[in-house]
Amino acid sequence: MLLATRTERTATTGVSHNPGGDITLKRLAKLFAPLLLLVVLPSCKISKADAAATESVEQPTTDGGTAAPSMPSMPAPTPGGFIASPTLAGGKDLVPSFSVELGLQRSWGTGAIPELYSADEGAFRFTCGGDGPLKNDDPLLYPNQPGKSHLHKFWGAMAIDANSTPESLANSATSNCNTSSHTLNRSGYWMPALVDDQNMVRNPDLVSVYYKRPRSVSKYCAQGSSVRMGTCTSLPNSIRFIFGWDPTRPNEPGKGMSWYCTTGSGKHVGNLDDLFNSGCVAGATMVADLTAGNCWDGKNLDSPDHRSHIAMGGYGSWGYYKCPSTHPYVIPQTENKVMWTVTADMIGVRSDGSKYSRVKLASDHMKAGAKPGETMHADYIEQWVAAAKKMWHENCIEKGLSCSGGDLGNGWQLIGAQQPTYGWTNPNSRMAL
Repeated sequence: MLLATRTERTATTGVSHNPGGDITLKRLAKLFAPLLLLVVLPSCKISKADAAATESVEQPTTDGGTAAPSMPSMPAPTPGGFIASPTLAGGKDLVPSFSVELGLQRSWGTGAIPELYSADEGAFRFTCGGDGPLKNDDPLLYPNQPGKSHLHKFWGAMAIDANSTPESLANSATSNCNTSSHTLNRSGYWMPALVDDQNMVRNPDLVSVYYKRPRSVSKYCAQGSSVRMGTCTSLPNSIRFIFGWDPTRPNEPGKGMSWYCTTGSGKHVGNLDDLFNSGCVAGATMVADLTAGNCWDGKNLDSPDHRSHIAMGGYGSWGYYKCPSTHPYVIPQTENKVMWTVTADMIGVRSDGSKYSRVKLASDHMKAGAKPGETMHADYIEQWVAAAKKMWHENCIEKGLSCSGGDLGNGWQLIGAQQPTYGWTNPNSRMAL
């Protein structure tokens, strides 16, 4: 069933995009893999390049070889718990022990080049499985303290736990965002687990992840522009942060956090009670939309609260979106769309006919009187092989392309980034606590 078409203002630039529509996961299985991101993520289109364009695809540039892995060289924490960034590029480049070409394949089997996303902005997307670890761990908030956190659902690096660091993730070999024996995305992503009133964890079907940013040549990055957001730069190596609802400010809504559904009004709401009262029904796809800040202080890869070095921009009295003066650097914005198939037993009905959610986030107990799903937040640790990140940044972002399924915008594509290994529906959607 199609989600009603809506025009949305992107969090980065304020440029309006018409996302077309979202569809249920049942129908995804009937579509060719490249179409997944077309229907789940806004404005994602893949061009059908002709044979001539296919033959002109260049070989990917790599920094591979047979040298031993080069691990990020992280500076020691500065007073107060900040981790200083040596340069605007962040920590040391991650260089694998293998040739990067081994982790790539021709885009969609043909080497097709994506169509434009926007004249001013580019987007890079890929798909992760919903089969990542479930652990009471949080390597950012409670490092080296296994079992101390509320329950989290992880995607990306599969070996992640309370002891994980950027250095250990750089050494990791498996990811459900890039299923390959030559993993190029070793980053870790996580959010509170979704649990029901029968003490069962509800695992998502999949997670669509994307990074977007204005092009450096756009009016949003250009020096002297009247609508300049800030200084546009790449995603810093080894940056990490928490975003969304903040337990130190429990009564403030989580910035960049929302729920929406492929049936009903299609509106983005702040909790699951409101979602199910908006017309979200069994069989639909329910989405947790997690959007991080895209403004960086340019100084730190981490901060004591794991938040202060990253910020959201704002429109203010000046009338256009820009980064605060304390965070003047515009980085690719990380967004995660976590998707579940709604089942009838997720929804309760009161005597007056109103609905309530029988599922909630594992973190909801942290706020007194919280409505289910109201405490949505997420964590991220960056660990991309530098050569692969350079490809999607220079092609997808800087050329304003609409890259999906791990398409790097240069005729090459990450292996195992198009759909989960099990298909579009998680066969282990319920797990006992």
